[in-house]
Amino acid sequence: MKVKVRFYAYLREKIKEKDEFECDCKTAKELFEELLRRYPELQREREEYKDSGLELGVLINGRDWRHLGEIEGDEVKVSVFPPAAGG
Repeated sequence: MKVKVRFYAYLREKIKEKDEFECDCKTAKELFEELLRRYPELQREREEYKDSGLELGVLINGRDWRHLGEIEGDEVKVSVFPPAAGG
């Protein structure tokens, strides 16, 4: 499947604004792990916020990846946001 990724907020400067790649991922978890492998900065961000309980915001076709199982289709859109906190 073709994966179109867009990065938001300061991740645009750290990684890039958008990217595309091919992936044989069948599940949302596999795709999330592929993102961490392709973009090591995401793993560093995850580690930095781990102790505070915050997580990267990753949407696959507009839905939180943690609530998805199998991914269907020839193309998916992924949006990646830095951890959000505040009041």
